Amino acid sequence: MPLFLLWSKSSWKQAFWYGWFAGFVLYMMLFSWMTHSLRDFIGGWWLLGLVLMSAVEGLNVAIMAVASSLCCRGEFRTSAIFALPAIWLLAETWRTRGALGVPFGALGATAVHLSWLLPLAAFGGISLLTAILALGNAALAGIIGGTPNARRAGAIVLAALVVLIAVADVSYAKMTPPAATLRVGIAQGNVAQNDKWSPAVFARTLAVYGDLTRKATARGAKVVIWPETAVTSWPLQNPMLLATLEGVAKKSKIWILTGMIDRPSATEYYNAMLDLTPIGSTAGVYRKRMLVPFAEYLPFESLLNSFPLMGEVSRFRPGPGPHLLPAAGFWWGMLICYESAFAPYARATANAGADAFIIATDDAWFGGTSGPQQHADFAVLEAVSTGRWIVRGADTGISMIVTPKGRVVALLPVGAQGVIVSDVGRGFVTPYDRFGSAWLLALAALAILAAVARSRAIATGWRSRRGAP
Repeated sequence: MPLFLLWSKSSWKQAFWYGWFAGFVLYMMLFSWMTHSLRDFIGGWWLLGLVLMSAVEGLNVAIMAVASSLCCRGEFRTSAIFALPAIWLLAETWRTRGALGVPFGALGATAVHLSWLLPLAAFGGISLLTAILALGNAALAGIIGGTPNARRAGAIVLAALVVLIAVADVSYAKMTPPAATLRVGIAQGNVAQNDKWSPAVFARTLAVYGDLTRKATARGAKVVIWPETAVTSWPLQNPMLLATLEGVAKKSKIWILTGMIDRPSATEYYNAMLDLTPIGSTAGVYRKRMLVPFAEYLPFESLLNSFPLMGEVSRFRPGPGPHLLPAAGFWWGMLICYESAFAPYARATANAGADAFIIATDDAWFGGTSGPQQHADFAVLEAVSTGRWIVRGADTGISMIVTPKGRVVALLPVGAQGVIVSDVGRGFVTPYDRFGSAWLLALAALAILAAVARSRAIATGWRSRRGAP
C-alpha cells in the first residue's frame, strides 16, 4: 500500500528507482536461502551471486513502479485502485512463468498462511490470490491518500472483497473430496547433500531407504515414495541395480516411486522418477520437464558457456510432460522439485487425468534456511488449486501429505530421518482446473487500458487549461 501511494505521486524516473530499490531489498531477504547452495558452487563469490540476482529481479518491481506512475500521473484516482493491482499481477505473472521464471516471491503465496483467503485458490489459483491481496492494498491506498472519489471507491471495493471472500469460503466448504482409501508412505532418508553423491555411501543410502520402506510397509502403506535422486545413479542402464530396486518392491509387496538419474547415452541425462511394482517390475518412468536454469541446465548455452563458472552447470535435458505414472489403482501426477512451484504445469498435470500428486524434491541444497519452507508452501497451494491430494517426499525435509483442502495431515521436518504414513484419496475438479486464470489476466489488461485512457484524457485537459496545443 505505501508503495502504491509513493509510485502514483512520483515521476516515472523517481518511481523506477523507488521500485528497483524496494525489489532489490525484497529479493535480498527472500532469496537469502540461495547462499547456502551458492557457496558450494562459486565459493567466496556467493554474495555477488545473490546481489546480482536480486538486482535483476528488482527490475521487475521497477517496471511495476514506472507503469503505476504513468497510469496515475501524480494523483491516486479511482482508476488506480484497479490498474495498480493489475500491473502487479501481470508483472508477477511474467516474472514467475516460463523457462527462466522464478516462481518464489509471488504475493499470492502468502495466502498459505491466511486460512480465510486460501480457499480462493480453487477458483483462480495463485493469480487470484495475488489479485485479491493487491486489490485490497490498492483500496486502502485510495482511502488513505486518494482523491475524494478514490476514497469512496476504496471503501466500496474493500466491502466487496469481504463479501467475495465470504461467498468463496462458503462455496469452497461445500466441495467435498472422495474418501481416502489408499495408504501411502514417504521415506525421508535425511542423507546430507555432500554425502549422497559419494560412491562410498551409495550402498548405505540404499540400505537406509530399504529399511524405511519396510517400516512404512509395516504400517500398512501400499505405495512408498522415495524423494528426488534418492538413487544417485542410473538403474535403467544398470541391470544389477535395477534388479536390486525391483527386489525391494517385490519383497515388500508394495509400489515404490523413487527419484533417480536416467542416462540413455553418455551425453544425455534426465532427472527422473522410476515406478516399481509389487511384482518386481518397472511400470514407467517420468523425466522432469521443467529444469532449474543455471543449476540443471545452462540457458543460452552457446553465448554463456565461455563465461567463468558456467562450465560447472549441469546439462540435464527436459523430458516430455505432463506424464502420469500408475500405482495401486491411482494415476499419479508427477512433479519433481522446481516443477511444483509452477501453477500452470500443476494444472496441466491435473487436467491430464491425475488422481493425486507426488512431489519428489531435494531441498538439502538450502540447509536450515527458509528455502525448504518457502518451497513446501507451494504444495499446499497446488493441493487447494487443483483439488488433489499431495504426497511430498523430500530428501532432508520437509516431507508431508496434504489434503485437497490444504490441510497437512502428516509431516517430517527438516533434518529428520523417518517415515510418515497416511490414507489418501482421489481429488475433485476445481473451477481453477476448468478455467485456469487467463480470464483474470484479461481483466487485468482491460483495467490497465482503461486507466491509461483516463490518464491521457486528464493529461490532455491539463495541457489545454495551460494553453498548450
